[in-house]
Amino acid sequence: MTAEHPPDERRRAARSTAPDPGYVVHEEVRLDAASSALVVVDMQNDFVAEAGALRVPDAAATVPSIAALLRLARARGMRVVFTQDTHEEGDPEWRIWPEHARSGSWGWRIVDELTPEPGETVIRKLRYDAFHGTSLDHLLRLWAVRTLVICGTVANICVHYTAASAALRWYEVVIPRDAVSALEPADMEASLRQTAFLFGGRITTVAGVRPS
Repeated sequence: MTAEHPPDERRRAARSTAPDPGYVVHEEVRLDAASSALVVVDMQNDFVAEAGALRVPDAAATVPSIAALLRLARARGMRVVFTQDTHEEGDPEWRIWPEHARSGSWGWRIVDELTPEPGETVIRKLRYDAFHGTSLDHLLRLWAVRTLVICGTVANICVHYTAASAALRWYEVVIPRDAVSALEPADMEASLRQTAFLFGGRITTVAGVRPS
């Protein structure tokens, strides 16, 4: 017969067996709205809608969270940038993935629920990284932006490489984990760990984003 462990020991044991995501989820991330921008990555019909060519299963569920971030950013006067994956006939990316986001098609369009407002910037990107071959860095520097709140899909592909490219340019990176989606949960967790560990990014939730 073994003696029962004291309550403190039982609590420590329970904590030790709980999954460790390998990064901190900040309850609150305070931002200077004037020097921050919200970047909404590739929330297009082909990735989000039921009939999309490369539908990400959890992407549609993030639409309300992203819409809440948009309302917050607009109310606080933050810059808002949408990225739009864009491909033409013969694009070599279609040798990696099935045809998707063909310029001008229904699948290429940003979902109706997240339609950009007049004056908001849409960056048409050719690869996973929204900085690659685009004017994004130029515009952010013109606007004196130092912090990017990045959301959208796919967490470990276009969101990840955009966050990486931002960090390499010394932008502060914030990712609300309930406003991103991936093809597999493990992919998203690995991306968030890398964002926190390699890029010094801060992981939070939509409720934790506090611009002022």
